Amino acid sequence: MAATSLSPVITSHTLNLLANQPQPKTNDSSPIATLKNCKNLVQLRKLHSQFTKQGLIHHPPTVTKLISTCTEMGTFDSLVYAKNILNQFRQDNQNGATLFMYNSLIRGYSSIALGNEAVWVYLELLSLGILPDKYTFPFLLSACTKVSASAEGFQVHGSIIKMGFQGDMFISNSLIHFYAECGEIVLARKVFDGMTDRNVVSWTTLICGYARCGFAKEAVELFFEMVEEGTRPNSVTMVCVISACAKLKDLELGERVCEYIGELGVKVNTLVVNSLVDMYMKCGAFDTAKRLFDECEEKNLVVCNTIMSNYVHAGMAREALAILDEMLRERVVPDRVTILSTISASAQLGNILQGKCCHGYVLRNGLEGWDNILNALIDMYMKCGKQEAACAIFDGMANKTVVSWNSLIAGYIRNGDVTSAWEVFNNMPESDLVSWNTIISALVQESMFKEAIELFRTMQNCGIKADRVTMVSVASACGYLGALDLAKWIHAYIKKNKIPCDIRLSTALVDMFARCGDTSSAMKIFNKMEKKDVSAWTAAIGAMAMEGNGNQAIEIFNKMLRQGVEPDGVVFVGLLTACSHGGLVEEGRDLFKSMKSVHKISPQIVHYGCMVDLLGRAGLMEEALDLIKSMPVEPNDIIWGSLLAACRMHRNVDMAEYAAERIKELASDRTGIQVLLSNIYASAGKWSDVAKVRLQLKEKGAQKVPGSSSIEINGETHEFTSGDESHPEMVHLAPMLDEMHRRVKAAGHVPDHSNVLLNVDEQEKEYLLSRHSEKLAMAFGLISTNRGMPIRVVKNLRICSDCHSFAKLVSKTYNREIIIRDNNRFHFFQRGVCSCKDYW
Repeated sequence: MAATSLSPVITSHTLNLLANQPQPKTNDSSPIATLKNCKNLVQLRKLHSQFTKQGLIHHPPTVTKLISTCTEMGTFDSLVYAKNILNQFRQDNQNGATLFMYNSLIRGYSSIALGNEAVWVYLELLSLGILPDKYTFPFLLSACTKVSASAEGFQVHGSIIKMGFQGDMFISNSLIHFYAECGEIVLARKVFDGMTDRNVVSWTTLICGYARCGFAKEAVELFFEMVEEGTRPNSVTMVCVISACAKLKDLELGERVCEYIGELGVKVNTLVVNSLVDMYMKCGAFDTAKRLFDECEEKNLVVCNTIMSNYVHAGMAREALAILDEMLRERVVPDRVTILSTISASAQLGNILQGKCCHGYVLRNGLEGWDNILNALIDMYMKCGKQEAACAIFDGMANKTVVSWNSLIAGYIRNGDVTSAWEVFNNMPESDLVSWNTIISALVQESMFKEAIELFRTMQNCGIKADRVTMVSVASACGYLGALDLAKWIHAYIKKNKIPCDIRLSTALVDMFARCGDTSSAMKIFNKMEKKDVSAWTAAIGAMAMEGNGNQAIEIFNKMLRQGVEPDGVVFVGLLTACSHGGLVEEGRDLFKSMKSVHKISPQIVHYGCMVDLLGRAGLMEEALDLIKSMPVEPNDIIWGSLLAACRMHRNVDMAEYAAERIKELASDRTGIQVLLSNIYASAGKWSDVAKVRLQLKEKGAQKVPGSSSIEINGETHEFTSGDESHPEMVHLAPMLDEMHRRVKAAGHVPDHSNVLLNVDEQEKEYLLSRHSEKLAMAFGLISTNRGMPIRVVKNLRICSDCHSFAKLVSKTYNREIIIRDNNRFHFFQRGVCSCKDYW
């Protein structure tokens, strides 16, 4: 905002200091008076030559006026000329230079941000034995501020104290400004508190300093303190404090501040209007901001850019483009800030025609030299699906910044081309945190969880420090892998590196631990969260759903309602899933009915799918079918798939055939449904129907996804596939498997041959059952871990009834806790009992 470029110290007082300083008097009719009419250095040189010929160049008033005129021109060349005049005068007059000459030169260097040169002039002044006065220090401190010369500024402060100028209000104001701009807000406040007299500049300078240093709350508090003490704010004060309210996004506080504008009669200029528009928009009061904008008599470029950029940031692209139309009608000429907002708005809308118009404007007006303009064009073309145009701009850039590379990577990812994004990432000459975050997030979205974790480790080796965005993606990847040891390390890493846990990261950690089967850790993080949005509550409910604790999920939901958090559709997906996993049929029915009657949420297809799953698991097949037929929308293949899965559980072949036919009508390419139907026929012993379905699958070239299970040992993940004996440890696994089967058989296990989907003899069926992937993983866990250690297995498919009963007895005979996460939920086996209570 414009307010951030204002220096109340300079604008209010110090620019007039030199004018107030006593100067040698000159006669207006003298040749020296003609210097007032000098417009450029050429004219001044001619006058300088005349003064030299007339012998006036040795007079201090003449030299003083020459130097002062040069510094007022405010160019590098004019200041070099002024310094040469001063040097020549010193040589000719045996160091007869005056303090006013040096003050003029310091002021000039400061005005064009040549701070180091100003400091050198000050040092030269001291070396000549000329003592600075109260007019010297404000300009010197301003020079130090502009080049962030903090060490030199500290020394200047020391000189001020030694010379007894610390009581001068103007110098103290300059010190406050210097310390605030250098980020030393505590020292700025110390100077302020030590002042015996303060004026509006003192207060305003510190308020602006607080706002710029990220202490917006303190800035507003100081404003109220200022008003209470009777100091009347000016328009600069109001701009600073309103900007602070905008950063806080506190509309109520902002409106309290605005009341003082009328009460104290503060002059409302375009800068104040601009800050008000920005504050209202950042606080979400778009209508108020637009009304203020409409009432503004002078709609200058700054306020137009402010409202446009805020509209774009809020995703209100059409409104932003409407402001552009209004600008053009008012003949306000767009600048590069306007075009940036316009390009971004075009990208949001996917409006390639508008985007191309912007591109044309950029080329016609010579704006292609700005990197941020070209980066925005790359982003726009990528979002509009025009990758070739984006790449052409990128290839033609003379200065490819990290942002340029990141824009290309993000564009490829958005268009689903992760391979190209990965290639660009690997070819980057220099990457930043955004680059790594973008590619890690993309890998997670593509379900490449192991690769995402590996890239995170590479990122650490490269010395790139992770932030909240990184850890959200990493936590998500870890959760999907179900790697608890890694999850604990990630949590420890966040604590060790003091990465702030906002709502989003905390929610990701809750979900991560829940997916890794550590519900206790998930709920500890959830309970420690100071603020919880609906996503956080959903994650906690989902944690209960994963372990089948439906009652606890409902209790969390009720607590959420008591705290005034409005539920959304996603919450009910978690709730209904928890009821389904816990066998809470009546509770599920009530929750489903309450969606519309109590919470005014219309059930979507996903909610009907949850209810079909709930009823189907409970064996209420006819009720599930009736629910499907009563749906207000046409059921999709997923709904029928839920019913088909229930048919397999309860071996309802007739309804399975009916559901499979409906699925074939909706999605004939879903070969997985045919596989499921084949399994249902096999479970019922209808081998001729099995052969028929499998022949159809063979003709389509489809293959059944093999069951696989993974287990993490000492940070390394081992994967096993059903029936595959190629694992390097199979020589040790085979004896362990034989031992396990002997011991569980002695404990009463009877193999469930209905889970063998091949028409083979009983002995072969028993052997095939023994080589299910989760059994291989359990065996590996037993031989690879110490006694009493839990065994954690992640399976890609749903656990079969035989492996479920087998795992219960393994947990009992070996006195081990066994945790198996299938593609549906967690099963915690302890002492021969499963957490699902055999309802899975």
